[in-house]
Amino acid sequence: MADTFRNAGAEFKILFAGEAAEDARRSLALDPGGGKRLSVYFWDAPRTDGAGIRLPLAEAGAIIRLRRPARGRKGDLTAKLRPCEPAALPARWRENRRGKGWKFKIEEDWNGPSGVRSASLKVKGVFEQPACAPGDASTGGPRLTPDQRDLLASAGIGDDHLRDVVALGPIRAVKWTVSRRGPARPLTAELWRIGDDGPQFLELSLRARPADAPRAQEVLERTVRERGLSSAPQQAPKTQTVMTELARNHLRRVER
Repeated sequence: MADTFRNAGAEFKILFAGEAAEDARRSLALDPGGGKRLSVYFWDAPRTDGAGIRLPLAEAGAIIRLRRPARGRKGDLTAKLRPCEPAALPARWRENRRGKGWKFKIEEDWNGPSGVRSASLKVKGVFEQPACAPGDASTGGPRLTPDQRDLLASAGIGDDHLRDVVALGPIRAVKWTVSRRGPARPLTAELWRIGDDGPQFLELSLRARPADAPRAQEVLERTVRERGLSSAPQQAPKTQTVMTELARNHLRRVER
């Protein structure tokens, strides 16, 4: 099992927020009409805790995400454990593998200087648009496969944890592959916006094999430095930052 995690790939990420996100988009010449447009949703059971927001699933290390393309029918539903405890994984989920319409991967996620291991199972298919607003016709919880439920259960996330989850979203996303010279894997940029006038975030990411990881991180940091860009001072995962904002909006709607 140790060999599996030692050989897992790595993804390095840098996050830009607010005006810095728009500055980064312009600096990289990312055409808003030229990327792949997506609607992104998450599931959790948000609640208030004093002045803060609690996200029980995310706090337990489980992320459930749906991506629906603006064009085409097939999207993807992902169940992810982050951080991932290697010893807790079922034996069959200890190495990267794929099948028809699904892909399981183990990798290290790096946000700035901090990295954690994650394990995710992505399933492709045709998924209905989730109901997010109070009073909408409910489409129920996420349509997880038995294997995705098994993966979540290995971290102690069972049906009881999923019973009260609600859909959070949508996030309007645009994803680009950035042309560049350097390591073989391309630099990816993804812009997330909450609502028409809500906050926006742009994430630059670069995947690498373990042997290429130090070089990949240097390429990503150099890309930011050479353009004089200002990344977010707190490099929290984009998912965590956005889910908190979505949860806050959801709770406001429920209270009205």
